[in-house]
Amino acid sequence: MMHEDSVSRMAARFAEQANAVPRRSLCSTSVEVLDVSSAGLTLMSGHNSGSVCFTDERAGQLDELQFSLGEGPCHDAYAWRAPIFEPDLEHADPRRWPSFTPPALKSGTRGVFAFPLHAGMRCIGVLTLYQDRPGVLTAHQTADGLVVAEALARSMLTTQSRSGSDVLATELSGVDAHRAEVHQASGMVSVQLGISVADAALRLRALAYATNRSVVDVARDIVARRLRLEDDRPAPDLGK
Repeated sequence: MMHEDSVSRMAARFAEQANAVPRRSLCSTSVEVLDVSSAGLTLMSGHNSGSVCFTDERAGQLDELQFSLGEGPCHDAYAWRAPIFEPDLEHADPRRWPSFTPPALKSGTRGVFAFPLHAGMRCIGVLTLYQDRPGVLTAHQTADGLVVAEALARSMLTTQSRSGSDVLATELSGVDAHRAEVHQASGMVSVQLGISVADAALRLRALAYATNRSVVDVARDIVARRLRLEDDRPAPDLGK
């Protein structure tokens, strides 16, 4: 009962902020309650994701980085439907997030903690927390993190129900249109190269990483036909 009361009070607090523009207060309140350095809130569905808010430029960049790379604590929390804790990125297993960890460390981030937002049997998003110093979350922070994540999910569903839509309200989700461009570009590359859309998306991310660009910029060039990916698969040996 105490947990339910805490969730209800926090959900009511978030519900007031969900209709505000900008909605950064959703994240700033989470940082205040959980006593962490920064935070980002992301809505997710399948391979799609979009930022609802982030407390600062770094958190926004790390959210975009995870989307571009297709790896990171947010992805794992969503895939596994469970909290993901990495208290010290500098000494973490390098195989965990090989592409995400170096730039995250360069940004000054030492610890990352991701809490999935559950809505019944579904996961609708992730709250990702960032720490400037290494160290585990306290038991109190962990317990409060679970409460905050549940409250955020509840307030989002409340906003959805008020919108009269069968999907999460676009007013709340804030999913940028550029995410659609990435999926459009993936479809174009899929047709051009005769590969699956999933493989095409990987090609986009690999090119973005190799050229130090965002996957969104690469996608825009492909959609505008300023860029065309070449088929780098080896040609069949017709002499055999």
